[in-house]
Amino acid sequence: MPESTTKWLIDHVHLSPGQITGIRAALIIGGLTAVVLGILIWAWPGVTLVVVAWAFGLFFIVTGIVRAVIGLSAFEATTGGKVLAVVLGALLVVAGIVILINPGFGISILATIVGIVWIVEGVASLSSLPNSSLKWLAVVYGVLSIAGGILVVISPGFAAGVMLIFAATMLVVGGIAQTLEGIVFARGRDKPATAGS
Repeated sequence: MPESTTKWLIDHVHLSPGQITGIRAALIIGGLTAVVLGILIWAWPGVTLVVVAWAFGLFFIVTGIVRAVIGLSAFEATTGGKVLAVVLGALLVVAGIVILINPGFGISILATIVGIVWIVEGVASLSSLPNSSLKWLAVVYGVLSIAGGILVVISPGFAAGVMLIFAATMLVVGGIAQTLEGIVFARGRDKPATAGS
């Protein structure tokens, strides 16, 4: 019978034993790393949030310096444009330093931005309702998005903690799945699908 066009992404039939071993090892190591990272986040969510905030602060500082340097180096830019670039760069650097000194402030900013985006997304969903039987779904999505955004803006620290625990859970679940995939890879359970199978 003719072979189906549906195949696995990696066809182990054409791989050497060394390649198969390498892919198995990569899948298992990557999966176990995700599981360990997820468990560490579960165990120390407060510390993890602080690390995220510090990364956020360092990002602001680097971005601010880069923006200021680009502003000063832009020979064709107007004086006003250069001044604006330098001022924005300096503000970003100051914001980054404040976040490094007070990581809780950075966490709140990040969560508040997410909340505002959810509110805007909800309003956009409600303002462009489809003329179909799925109109109710768009309304539910819009209302939930706005409500979730308001809750995040009201309590950004709590919301950031909840999002972090959710991310940790996804890491553990995904890591377990990837580890199992590495264990069974090329053991007869993932042969390319054919029309006769």
